Amino acid sequence: MGLDIYSGTLSRYYCNDWKNIVKQEAERRGMKCEVVDANGNEIKAVEDKEEIAQISDTVCRWIDYVTKNIDETLDSPYWDDTRELGYYTDKPGWEAYGALVMLCACLLLDCPLPEYVEDGWNAFEEPIVEKAMSQECPGSLLSNVMYWLPIPKMITFTTILPCGNTASFSTLDMLKRELEMLNQKMWNADETTILSWRNEKYYVPVKHKKSKLLFGFIWRTDKSRKEKYRTEELAQCAYSMLYYAVKFAEEHNVPVLLDY
Repeated sequence: MGLDIYSGTLSRYYCNDWKNIVKQEAERRGMKCEVVDANGNEIKAVEDKEEIAQISDTVCRWIDYVTKNIDETLDSPYWDDTRELGYYTDKPGWEAYGALVMLCACLLLDCPLPEYVEDGWNAFEEPIVEKAMSQECPGSLLSNVMYWLPIPKMITFTTILPCGNTASFSTLDMLKRELEMLNQKMWNADETTILSWRNEKYYVPVKHKKSKLLFGFIWRTDKSRKEKYRTEELAQCAYSMLYYAVKFAEEHNVPVLLDY
């Protein structure tokens, strides 16, 4: 399944009232695009007003529960999830996000970054990443974090989601610090340069002129051959997306999460 980044209210997210960039692009071109769940069922926005209100109430009570368990001195609720607010989304795909995780692992363990990765690879099965994730306090990007909350703390933790599943969490402050430190160690790039990395040229296979990836989906005609991509360039692309997601989240005081 593909991997999307979402920044916005959780009520909108759980009401499915958002469209990933593949769906947005398809609609812009007048094409039909269905987003489906793991069982192949189409995911549709909740339209029933009573159900929307119930979801919003559940989310707000969850926010209160989480913030109070982190710090009883925090205001209740710490962020307002009931606002009419837009959202930010992008699609790094697992290849690019995995490349960013691999880069973090190599820096933590002082190992050279592999020059190339193949499409369809899984960073979380790589020995370097597994070793880095076993370290004490490796950071949120190496802790399988799926949600970064707008809470003024530097922590990672596991708790139950509003939908009842369990996930790993961290905070925007921690993610922002990790991204800043990564930039300082690797590139010292300014914001203009960072934002320029969100470009599909980074998905162009090595020794190929035409990109075979659109918004995180890699297409190939020869199924027996796996294309190679430059690891650092994929990592830069994912970095750019997360950088902008954090910027949007800070401006609007909302979470950042990974959706797949």
